[in-house]
Amino acid sequence: MNIVFLVIDYMPHQVVLINSLIKQEEVKVYAFSFKDSKTLPSNDPNLVNFNLRDFSRPQFLAKLIEINPKMMAVAGWAVSDYVWASKKLRHKLNIPVVAYSDSQWRGTWRQKINSILSPWHVQLAFSHIWVAGIYQYEYARKLGYKKNRIIYNSLSCNLELFRNVSLAQKKEEYPKNFLFVGRFVHVKGLEFLIEAWKKIKNKNGWSLTLVGDGPLKENFRKIDGVYIKNSISQDQLTQEFENSGCFILPSFFEQWALVLHEAAAAGLPIIATEECGSVPHFLINGWNGLKIKSEEESIRTALERIINLDSSQLFRFANNSKILAESITPEQGVAQLMSILNN
Repeated sequence: MNIVFLVIDYMPHQVVLINSLIKQEEVKVYAFSFKDSKTLPSNDPNLVNFNLRDFSRPQFLAKLIEINPKMMAVAGWAVSDYVWASKKLRHKLNIPVVAYSDSQWRGTWRQKINSILSPWHVQLAFSHIWVAGIYQYEYARKLGYKKNRIIYNSLSCNLELFRNVSLAQKKEEYPKNFLFVGRFVHVKGLEFLIEAWKKIKNKNGWSLTLVGDGPLKENFRKIDGVYIKNSISQDQLTQEFENSGCFILPSFFEQWALVLHEAAAAGLPIIATEECGSVPHFLINGWNGLKIKSEEESIRTALERIINLDSSQLFRFANNSKILAESITPEQGVAQLMSILNN
């Protein structure tokens, strides 16, 4: 059985799902990327990689027809060639064409226009929507997709990697370090985080580590108790998780925020805003962390609450995060995708 994936670039969640699909099912995956990707899902003989730039539109469609897939999954609605090919392939081969979606419904004019035009555009290209979670389900419904045309768990972290971060050492000596991982840009709410951090008088030995790159990075150097690190690999990220006691993401907005799944799988208590798309799945307020608003006072209050918890309470939060992380897995995502062919 042949299955096609169309992606902009190979993102970590796509890599882990494609690899999981190849392991679980008797399928051969043909993957096309829009960018010159340095990260390929696998060297498995059941995975064939192409670059879209090597094909003209007619050649691209001809190649898809030659592959003769049973199903096609599309991540990258912004790539006009992908939308065009999806409409053509649905007509010629009469197969399911599934669109990834990590987009939250926000009620913008663009989304409202997309909803109105969906029957003549989105629904012509894609038979199903493969949503990441609850917030994305709402948008899929607004686009006119019936419940039986929406599947779930399209975004999963590499659980095999992050669930192996041990809590044993933390039980002996809980690390007093808050961790942020992401771009140093305004939407991440870092200015509020830093101002909140400065106003905490008794930090009780806690530090704050910021990992990533971006235009605001130099603004946060030389602040007492704050450590700045460059972007790191996922393998290196597991070490940061081991050395940290709480993860914080004070963003104004995140479509999904896969890093919250990674942090939960590694067993970190989490502080995050409800504007992060994955929060309903990986953060229960007061059970494995704290929900905040992206504002200075809310962030400061949450930081102080964590600082004042004892090690046993923090360790309980950590264990609960690991439990929540298992609510979405690559295997579940693959099962959702394959269920379309069983209907």
